[in-house]
Amino acid sequence: MSSITYNGHDLSEYVTAELVEPAGHALTPRALVVPGRPGAVLLGCELPPRILRVRLFLDAGTSLTAEERSEIRHELYARLVASGGGELELPSEHGLAWRDAVVTDASDWDSLFEDGSCEVAFTCFDPVAYGEERASTSSILTVSGTWATWPVVEMTTLAGSSVKVTDELGRYVLVERTFAAGDEVLLDFQREAVTVGGEDASADVAVESTFFSLDPGAHTLTFSGCSAHTVAWAERWL
Repeated sequence: MSSITYNGHDLSEYVTAELVEPAGHALTPRALVVPGRPGAVLLGCELPPRILRVRLFLDAGTSLTAEERSEIRHELYARLVASGGGELELPSEHGLAWRDAVVTDASDWDSLFEDGSCEVAFTCFDPVAYGEERASTSSILTVSGTWATWPVVEMTTLAGSSVKVTDELGRYVLVERTFAAGDEVLLDFQREAVTVGGEDASADVAVESTFFSLDPGAHTLTFSGCSAHTVAWAERWL
């Protein structure tokens, strides 16, 4: 890809693009000043929204008139406005996408002619990129990427009073209600949402349940109360 795709729009018709990539994530530290100690005690860090800067090169061609080039620029401006945020795909980052991205800064065009370029800053309020989507019907999973991801679990129930998913650390999600054989249960761990047959069943989640994430690496999950299951997730990349 030689351009960007933003909010569902492929901008290669208008511009080519080059990522001005930062060396890494800048963390926001949390610290506490302790009397009698120089400096402060580091309590932890937060991963703030990430700013990605992209240089756009107007690829209008010398055959276009000034009016036609102006029309292209204004069409481009409209494509970059997504007040509700959009998904951003970048050149040289094949297969990765940033969500909740908003244009928060833009430089002037360095030329209004066919070779003009400018720099656009996207603030990605979800600062960790999404990679390939995976799914498995096994109890043993290997999660790739460099950041924890949230699973989505689908289960086909046995007749009984509960279904349960447990990880190798002992964390679990337990749903207690009367199930018929063949009921379809969906657990969305990121949203902490549960449906049974498409209907909300969050009230049936046991209070001690933990909607856990999956770090990169191998995992073993245990399922009870179901005859079949599928675990889906998306790789996450810093």
